[in-house]
Amino acid sequence: MTNSNIAIKLQNIHQSYYEKDVLVGLDLQLEKGQTIGIVGKNGAGKSTILKIIAGYISKFDGIYVQNIKTFSALIENPIFIDGLSGLENIKYILNKKEYDIAISFAQQFGLLDYIDKSVRKYSMGMKQKLAIAIVFSRDAELYLLDEPFNSIDYETATKLIDIINSKRMLGVSTIVVTHNMSRIEEYCDNIFQLKDGILKTKETMDHSEIQHKKYLLKFASVEALEFAKSILSEFAIFESEISNCIIVKSTVDNVGTILKKLADHSLIGLTEI
Repeated sequence: MTNSNIAIKLQNIHQSYYEKDVLVGLDLQLEKGQTIGIVGKNGAGKSTILKIIAGYISKFDGIYVQNIKTFSALIENPIFIDGLSGLENIKYILNKKEYDIAISFAQQFGLLDYIDKSVRKYSMGMKQKLAIAIVFSRDAELYLLDEPFNSIDYETATKLIDIINSKRMLGVSTIVVTHNMSRIEEYCDNIFQLKDGILKTKETMDHSEIQHKKYLLKFASVEALEFAKSILSEFAIFESEISNCIIVKSTVDNVGTILKKLADHSLIGLTEI
């Protein structure tokens, strides 16, 4: 790799599972200090890209070169030792310096009241917060984040965006893969779409799949509205002048996800605006 400003480069990558092509001649170049987002439907192969970069997958066709020494990754669902507490998992995984940083992040994410409880009792959102705290406790040149906004509340999602942006200011590179583009422009320098095994740029994206619309959500009570805001962290949420309503920005494909998340929480109606 001749350009020292390039962190990683993937060229003509091919990967398949059970004779099904997942990546087909994929090219990707990431510069140092750059944050990029890769969007695509579930099963598109987004996690596979991260696994190749992290070295979790070693058998693939193509060229992968890197100009970094350290990375920290959250790929697919976080895995902990369920019989241990959150604090014990942190101690088990990290060294002393990293431990102190992880505790600081856990405090920011509102986890300290639960840090001594068994991870077995954690919700998915709490496990996600713990995983994020551990990932960013490591001093790395590259962070790999797989659906990092899953299951976390809006406030934590905003803090996570601040962390990603602060790392970028320090010259650290980050790749975020997600099925949702709603807030991606808040933290990415460049955005790609993974479709049919190749990365499409903004100019070549299938905009029918990623075009955002705004939807007005009406709730039966203020309590239901506030709860909805807490579980829709991956979406851009705007206040509404209409009582007990919020506005959510989403692709058409993700409307079903919104409705599923809110099915049992007094949603009265959803209207495109």
